[in-house]
Formats: sequence, C-alpha cells, structure tokens
Amino acid sequence: MKSSRFRIAFLALLCSSPFLHADILLMKDGSKVEGTILNESPAAVRMRYRLTPTIWDEKDFPRTDIQQVVKQTPEEVEVVELRKVLPTADLLTADKYEQLIQNRLRPFINKYKGTKEATEVEGIIATLQEEKSKVANGQIKLEGRWLSEMETKGEKFNIEAFGILTEMRDKAAEKDWLGALRKFDEFSTPRPGYIASTYYPAAVSLALDCMTEYEKNLTKMASDQPQIVAQRQEGLKKQTEPDLSRTKAGIDQEVAKWKAQSEVERRNRLRWIAPYKYDMASILAAQKALITERARLEAYDLAALKTQNEAFVEVYRKIGQGDYTAGSAAYSRLNTTAAPTEFRDVANDLRNRLMRLYTEIVQKGSTGTTVTSGSSAIGGTAATGIDPRVASILAENKAATAPAPVAQAVAMPGTAATAATPVAAQPATAVRPATAPVAAPVVQPQRPAVPVAAAPVAQQPAYAPVAQMPPPAPPAEESNLQTYIIIGMGVLLVLLGVAFLQQKKKQVAE
Repeated sequence: MKSSRFRIAFLALLCSSPFLHADILLMKDGSKVEGTILNESPAAVRMRYRLTPTIWDEKDFPRTDIQQVVKQTPEEVEVVELRKVLPTADLLTADKYEQLIQNRLRPFINKYKGTKEATEVEGIIATLQEEKSKVANGQIKLEGRWLSEMETKGEKFNIEAFGILTEMRDKAAEKDWLGALRKFDEFSTPRPGYIASTYYPAAVSLALDCMTEYEKNLTKMASDQPQIVAQRQEGLKKQTEPDLSRTKAGIDQEVAKWKAQSEVERRNRLRWIAPYKYDMASILAAQKALITERARLEAYDLAALKTQNEAFVEVYRKIGQGDYTAGSAAYSRLNTTAAPTEFRDVANDLRNRLMRLYTEIVQKGSTGTTVTSGSSAIGGTAATGIDPRVASILAENKAATAPAPVAQAVAMPGTAATAATPVAAQPATAVRPATAPVAAPVVQPQRPAVPVAAAPVAQQPAYAPVAQMPPPAPPAEESNLQTYIIIGMGVLLVLLGVAFLQQKKKQVAE
C-alpha cells in the first residue's frame, strides 16, 4: 500500500517537473493548449489537456484551428514569446526597459536556471541593458533607428507626434474606432498641436480608414435601435413585480450613467461623443460629427500636406537643436498663404519658439555661459565662453555709439518689398569669423501681412513653400527699457520738487 502511494506521488512529481516534454497546440486564435497528444490524424489532433487546474479532459482539435503542434520542453515553449522582445519597440523609456527585464526575463532565468534557453534570455537582457543606457544618455529609438542626443533634441516635436500616431494605431488594431479617432484629435488639441508634424498626413489617412469602419458601426446601431427598443419594451411587459421595478431601475441607472459620461465628454469639448444604442438622437449626432470631420479631412491634398509639414518640421528641428540662425532661415522660407486656416497657428507657434530661443541665447551669452548655436550646435561642439554669433548680437544691441540706421527692404508673404525698415548697422569693431552664422535679422514682428488675391487653384499648388515669411524680430534689450524707466522716474521727481518749491515760495509771499 505504501509502495503504491509512493509510486503515485513519484509519478505526480515527474508530471509536474519542467524537464519533461510537453505537447502544446498553438491555436490560430492566439490561445495555447497544453497536455498530452493521444492521437494524430490528418483531420484532427486528440489531446488530453487540463480543462481547469484540477480537471482533465480529452478533445479532438481540428487541424484547421491549429497553427502549430509543438512537442517541446516548457522552457522551449516559453522562450518563443520572450524572443519577441527583440527588436524592441520605439520610444521605450528607461523605466519600460527595466520593467521588461524584471517582470518578464528575470523570472524566466530564475525558473529555468542552467538551461540553454536561460543563457539565451541572459543575452536578451544584455541587449536591453545596452539600449537602456542609450536612453539614459539622451538617445531614443524612432521607427527602428537610434537617434543621437542632438538628433533627439531636434526631433522632439516629431517624436511626440509619433507617440500619438502609435497609440492611434494600437486602438485601430483593437478595432476601437472611437478610441482611435479620439487619439487623432490629440494632433490638433490644443491648437496648433502636432498638425505640422510629418506624421500628421499618415494620421489623417488612418483617421479616414477608422471613420469608414466607425460609420459601419453607427449605421448598424441606427438600424438596430428601433428593434432593440421594442424588444426591451416587450420584455418589460412580460415581467411582474418585484422584477419589473428592479429592471426599470437598472435601465434608469444605465441611462443616467451614459448621460453623465456624455456631459463630461461635452465639457471636455470632445469631438466624438459616444452614442447610446437605445438613443437614436445620440447615434444621429455621432453620424453628423463623422460626416463633418470626414469632409474636412478629405479636402486635404496629402502629398502637398506632407511637403508643407516637412518644411515646418525643419524649423522645429533647428529650434530643438538650439540653432537660431538655421531655424530663422528655414522660417523665412515658409509660406502659409495657401494653407488651411489652422496652419496659420503653426507659423505663430514657430515665431514664438524662435523668439524664446533667441532670448535664451542672449541671456546665456550675457552671463558668459558656454553656448552652442549655429553650425556648432549641429555638430555638438561647444565653444568656451560666448559664441561668436551671440557676441556679435550683444555688440549690436549694446553698442553705445551705433552708426545711423540703414534702410532694408523686407519682403512680406505674397507681396513686393515694402517700405524700408530701419536696421541697426554692424559696429565697426564687430568682426565675424568666416564660419560664424550671421546675426539675427531685425524685422518688425507686429507688421501684418498684406492680403493677396488668391491665384487660380490650377496655377498655385497648395502649401507650396515659395514666398518668404519674415523671420521673428529679436526682443528689445531689457536694459534699455530699464534705463528709460529710471530716466522717466527721475524727470518726474524733478518736476515734483520744482512744483513743491514754487508752492512754498507762494505761501511765503502771501
């Protein structure tokens, strides 16, 4: 008796040991069935498998439902999924790398120590550690390519847009069309958002595909709504108390929850309000929103939009790299006169970013901080002390004896040169190195562009960057403003003193 029990316990131990081979069916729906194959035929595979952790069952699995029959050890099966970690996904943070290592890979090594699969997983961990170090040093992986620290800074705007597109693709893969469309709205909320990104045309194309599928869902909802409402009413008629009251209370609770959620979505100004399958008005409102948005997106010339956005991103890239000269030059080549209205906000956003970059360069230069700008920023080489271009900017703005201003014609978008704009001449003592970028151009930033009559559509391609936009003017020196304020206060004090003395004399005379 004892011997029999021992044999049973020993067999149970062997069956649970990881070194025994396991028969595994990898199904086409992504599921996995583990057990023991009892019989195989061209039509089916009969397997004894665990129906639950404690209950075994036997079943014939049709070959048409089976992706692969695997007769491997458990570690050989499990490592198949771990191999999919490489190549790693784009835009992973250092925290994400650490989570992969600690939550998925380390447990496998601890479970199957000494196996060749554990050694293989250790190699995967080494690769992840190396990539994690790159991320910690400012690099990032974008579309399978590693960007340097300087490239990462330059592509920051595009990287953020790519992140939105990735989430949008994930939602679409899950057939969550409403979620995908809400992700798409993040490209333009708040304005200007990321509509100037080079990934925006791809997002527009994907959004149109999602709208096609979402429209099918809404059409079916609209078609089914009268029938399901009638079915619910019939079901209520058949019920008696207390079931009837409970059912009605459940319906009221469901409706109240939907209305509350819809109100939150409206307060957040979401374009896509989730409809309620029993409420025809909400379904029709969703269809109307879809039709309106699709018409707007279909009006885009995606090829021209791509060309336009590449020009926009070039400015964002140079700003991100801290290269004011190249950014200002790229900005001056932009043309938004033929672009849709929402892209005018992009030009304003770029102007503001350039102004902030210029101010930052001047402030760093005035404190003697090491500054990288112009071509040196692209190469990642920093010069000790003040950058030559910044030094010349400071000289132009702070020179006590500047020559008389000379006239310079400024070309506005789509117009001929306007009246001359005074520009401070270069100080005689400011000598620029041959490789140093020119000083920031001085332009009147508040001057409005003159409206131009629209050219025939056939003659003027949309968004073509042909006309020049004025680069942003450098901000006025704060020290000059402070000087004027101090002088004004001094004059005011003198006038008050004179008035006080005159009043005293008048009182003495009386």
